[in-house]
Amino acid sequence: MELKELSEKTLALFGVASCDKLGEALMKCLINDDRRLLSAFADMVGDLSVDWLQKIYQYYQADRKDKKQDYTPKSVAEFMARLCGNADVTVDLCAGSGALTIQKWNVNKSCSFILYELDANVIPYLLFNMAVRNIGCVIYNADALQSEIFKIYKISAGENFGTMKECAA
Repeated sequence: MELKELSEKTLALFGVASCDKLGEALMKCLINDDRRLLSAFADMVGDLSVDWLQKIYQYYQADRKDKKQDYTPKSVAEFMARLCGNADVTVDLCAGSGALTIQKWNVNKSCSFILYELDANVIPYLLFNMAVRNIGCVIYNADALQSEIFKIYKISAGENFGTMKECAA
C-alpha cells in the first residue's frame, strides 16, 4: 500500500483529519481498549510483519531538522533482528515506532521486549504497534543516556491484542 493511500485510510479509520492528530487518536484507542479499532487496523493493513505506522510518522511527523530523526529501514531491522540471536528478552534503546521490535517479533514470537524511546510524540505509535501485534513489552518514555524516565507503559499480551497500562514512573 502506498503512503498516500495508507495515510488516508488510517486517518479515516481513526476519525481524524490530519496526521498531526493521529498520535492522540492512537492513544485514545489504547486507553479505551478499543478492540474494534485494533481489529479494523489489522484487517486494513493485513501484513503485521511491516511497521505501517512508521511510514506515516516518518513522512509526516519526524523531526529530521532539529532531532535528526530518521527511522530504521525494514532491511536493516530484519538484519539486526537476526543478528541479536535467540534471547528471551530484547532491549531496544531507541525504539521509535517499533520497526526493530516488529522484525525481532517476526523471528521469535515468544520474545518479550523492553523498549526505550525519548520522543513522546512517537510513543503512541510504538504503543499501538505493540498492542495490535499482541507483543508483551514494557515501554519507557525515557532518556536512556541520562537514565531519566518520564513515563512507563506496559503492554500485556491478550488473546488477540495487547492491553496498555500506564505505570508509575
